[in-house]
Amino acid sequence: MTALDDLPNVTSFFGIDLRTGSMIVAALGIVHPMAYGCSFFIPLSYLLVTIWILVALYFAASIVLFWGLAKDDTILCALWIWYAVIFVVLMLMMMMLLALVFTSRKQRNRVFIVILGMLWYILTIYFILVVNSHRKQLQGSSSNSDEGADRDT
Repeated sequence: MTALDDLPNVTSFFGIDLRTGSMIVAALGIVHPMAYGCSFFIPLSYLLVTIWILVALYFAASIVLFWGLAKDDTILCALWIWYAVIFVVLMLMMMMLLALVFTSRKQRNRVFIVILGMLWYILTIYFILVVNSHRKQLQGSSSNSDEGADRDT
C-alpha cells in the first residue's frame, strides 16, 4: 500500500471513462507548455526560468504517462502522478510569486493571466485524481489476473 492508494477515487473524467480521461490529461500535459511560449516578451528572471524548467519536465512526464497508458504500466502512471503532485505545489507557489511581482509593477492584465494559471493548476489536482483512479483500476485488474493464474496451477 502506498500513499497514492489513500487519494480519493473518481469514477469518470467529466463523464468520460478513466482510460480516455487519462489520455486526455496526458495530451493536455503535452500541449500545456505551449502556453508558456507567450511569456517570451517578459524579461528573463530566475523565477521564469525555474517555471520553464518545471513545465519542460511536466511535458516529459506527460509523454511517460502516454507510454504508461499505452502499455497499461502502473509504475509509469505512478511516476507521472508523483511528479504532477510536486509540480502542482511548486507551480502554485511560483504563480503566487509571479502575481506579487506583476502586482507590484501594476500590470493588471498579467495578474489576471497568472490567476487563470493558478486556477489551471488547481484543476490539475483533479487530473491527478483521474490518473490515480485509472492506475488503481489497472492495479486491481492485474492483481485479479494474477490470482486467477495462481488458481489454475
